[in-house]
Amino acid sequence: MQSRARTVLAGIAASAVIAGATVTGAFAQSPYEGEDVTLIIPNSPAGLMSQYAHTLAPHIAENLGARNVRVVNHQGGGGLKGSNILWESDPDGMTFAMTNVPTLLVAQLAESPGVQFNATDFTYLGRVQADPRLMFTGKPSGLKTIEDVRNLDRPFVFASQGTDEDFYTMVVLADALGYDLKIVTGYEGDADTSLAVIRGDADGHMTTWTQSAPAVEAGDKYAVLATTFERYEGAPDVPTALEIIEDPKQKENMQAISSILVLGRGFFGPPDMDPEATEALRAAIEKTLTDPEVLKEMKEKGLPVSFNSADAQKENVDRVFANGKNLTPMFKEAVTKIQ
Repeated sequence: MQSRARTVLAGIAASAVIAGATVTGAFAQSPYEGEDVTLIIPNSPAGLMSQYAHTLAPHIAENLGARNVRVVNHQGGGGLKGSNILWESDPDGMTFAMTNVPTLLVAQLAESPGVQFNATDFTYLGRVQADPRLMFTGKPSGLKTIEDVRNLDRPFVFASQGTDEDFYTMVVLADALGYDLKIVTGYEGDADTSLAVIRGDADGHMTTWTQSAPAVEAGDKYAVLATTFERYEGAPDVPTALEIIEDPKQKENMQAISSILVLGRGFFGPPDMDPEATEALRAAIEKTLTDPEVLKEMKEKGLPVSFNSADAQKENVDRVFANGKNLTPMFKEAVTKIQ
């Protein structure tokens, strides 16, 4: 009996050693174990994107087994500067980025000279959030509804941070709804354009509900138009552009833009990223964005999450480019508005 017990214990011990060796081997083969990883944010250090990044980075590092995920801002060109830097990064998986994916798509569709990448070739890693984008006006403008904007007897002054998705959306809306537009560029991110609108330096801007909700609640800004397919539940009295636009061709263009905007904030890496690193990073991001404790923390900080897989992200990007050729002339025309 004792002999049999010793045999069983020896077998268990041997299995534990083998299992331990297997686990140790798996960690040893991980491309991220003990490494410093860089997360590029092509946006302002003071903006919402950076808030997301700094909150999520420690959790992603833990789930990767990395020593650190370091957030680095490379702002400029409406998100293009940092995206171009990522495009040229080593595809070993030690550098990835997060931004508004629609920015990449509309810039490429517009054939912007600042684009040095092919958005379909990035390695997509998962969506963080698709926050509804709305048109907001400032209290000093006296414009409380989209009808007030349409009835202006002067150009609507639009604060823009560059030729990003908000820029193109606003130009299309002005054309479709029949109001003149004066574009003021050079602002650094949503926080900067928001301040300009609140101070009265500009009439309005395009941004996310999350970014502007506090100012709306304080009475400093008004939400006047949504770019969503249906009215946003957080602002049920605000009409959608698709409700108001009457011309069929203009409505079709707006539907295409709304499809782009739903891609939201997302993680992505350089093209042809190392397969093992890609798999590990996608898994770590999904684990982070579906962790109840992380989601609780994000909610407490006012940073909503609506995770979508890397595969779905890539499918949506491919679909936009397959169906978005008609947008190119319109977007190219939009750029001439600031030249």
